[in-house]
Amino acid sequence: MISKVAADSTAYMQQVNKNSKKESVPVHESKEVDKVESIKEQIRNGEYSYDSQKTAEAIAQDLI
Repeated sequence: MISKVAADSTAYMQQVNKNSKKESVPVHESKEVDKVESIKEQIRNGEYSYDSQKTAEAIAQDLI
């Protein structure tokens, strides 16, 4: 799963934007890309943390 996070999200977003018929925001201005880059940096620095209990509860709730 971490390998998917480490994937180049910028290239993916550019591909999505090319195929979109709607007018889109340039990739470098996207808040989602900024968030992904921030998380990737935290993972690289060993600073990323999450609440596994909260994550499990959210997954279980989504399945209901």
